[in-house]
Amino acid sequence: MQRLDLGTAGLRLFTYAAMAFLFFPILITLVVSVNPREFILPPSGFTLEWFRAAWTSETFVRGMGVSLTLGVVASLIANLLALLAVLAMVRYDFRGKALINLLIMSPLLIPTTIFSLALYVYFVQLGFGGGIPALVIGHAIHVLPFAARILTASMQNFDTSLEEAARNVGAGPVRTMVSITLPVMKTGLISSFVLCFVLSWNDFPISVFLAPPGWTPLPVELFTYIKFQYDAVGAALASSLILISGAAMVIIDRMAGLRRVLKG
Repeated sequence: MQRLDLGTAGLRLFTYAAMAFLFFPILITLVVSVNPREFILPPSGFTLEWFRAAWTSETFVRGMGVSLTLGVVASLIANLLALLAVLAMVRYDFRGKALINLLIMSPLLIPTTIFSLALYVYFVQLGFGGGIPALVIGHAIHVLPFAARILTASMQNFDTSLEEAARNVGAGPVRTMVSITLPVMKTGLISSFVLCFVLSWNDFPISVFLAPPGWTPLPVELFTYIKFQYDAVGAALASSLILISGAAMVIIDRMAGLRRVLKG
């Protein structure tokens, strides 16, 4: 019993240390973004000047517009494909079902940098590498597994008798989908879209390989900025992204439950 208690205490200590190691850089970024003296610590006061500079920068605003458009389009494509795949895999048994599920989840098995490089090489061989279509497709493939996880969790408690009742009163497949299936799955669809958008918005490896000149997403613009500028504007923008991502995770947890999403 004593060994078990020591083992449990050791595991907890290791877990807390790992969490501190992961969250410490985030904390430093947040502190620097409101520090009047930029990177000089400890902080000497509080200011929002760096946030104002970040959100009024023409370069960053342009990058936000690109990331916004890219995130919305990629999330819509990923959720449409995931919805069709999940409906088929949850409701029907057919040959190749396990293979399709493996293909959908395969981006999670490959390091993102390797995945991005492979996409770039593949699209170059097809003749349109480094273009907007390639970038959108790359982001959609990247977020597709997460959409499939959330929608699969959403389908677990779906009452198919509602669809049967709709068909019994004369509703066709399309009408049943629009009037019954999609409204019932609304929470899962919204949660999936939010998560996919956040992942696309924050993605760097795929964007840096596939983004064409003149259409650069925000993470790449931020990376370029901090390479040559030594001020806290980059930290303020990074803090903004952290806070937005955190808020999105709270929304997903309230609507769908992060535990259900992670279990898939």
